[in-house]
Amino acid sequence: MALDDAVPVTDMAPPIVESRSALPRIAAEEVEPHFKAVGGRTGERRGIRLERIYWDGLSHIAAGSGVSTADLVESAASQIPDSTNLASLLRAISFKWALCRIELLEAKASMANLNAIVQASPSPTLVLTRDRKIFLFNDPFLAMLRSRLALNDRSQLKKGLRFLIDIQIDDALRTLNANEGTIIKTGFSIGLNLQTMRGKINVAPAPTHEDSMLIGYVSGF
Repeated sequence: MALDDAVPVTDMAPPIVESRSALPRIAAEEVEPHFKAVGGRTGERRGIRLERIYWDGLSHIAAGSGVSTADLVESAASQIPDSTNLASLLRAISFKWALCRIELLEAKASMANLNAIVQASPSPTLVLTRDRKIFLFNDPFLAMLRSRLALNDRSQLKKGLRFLIDIQIDDALRTLNANEGTIIKTGFSIGLNLQTMRGKINVAPAPTHEDSMLIGYVSGF
């Protein structure tokens, strides 16, 4: 199913846009300048003063690259002839690395990739927004509705379909966010006009950075 076909209920479930303008909280010690004398492989020692949050960033970069922070500093120093700009360069390296990581993670956690996960599932699968609307679903989910609720027209999904899980979505998200790597097994009910059905569903946080949503896999009836 193409992405456009996989989101037939977008009209009744517009994406939730959460506030991204709030600044992160910064502890006082994170912006406190911290002096370190860093020695490289050549034996040269450099005195560098950086805010602690940048030292933390450089430590992450070094650990991910399999080198020491000292090696990272020496590599950075080789890029500029004027060592007085080394602290500024290290700040720029730390920030650019963070931006590249964000871009990579956001690309992996895109709506297109979320749709691919939903469509790849062999069981009836859907994505629910925080206001309890169906945002994505796959062919097995549609087949389940057609066989159990006599769904004849996809347009009925936008009109009379009601889907509820037996736990508040915000409560589920809080529980899942507090217990990383877990799932919640719960029940669900579907109503279409005068028809109803119940079943079991496993829910987890939808792997997307754009909205807080649940992905659910129907596990039984």
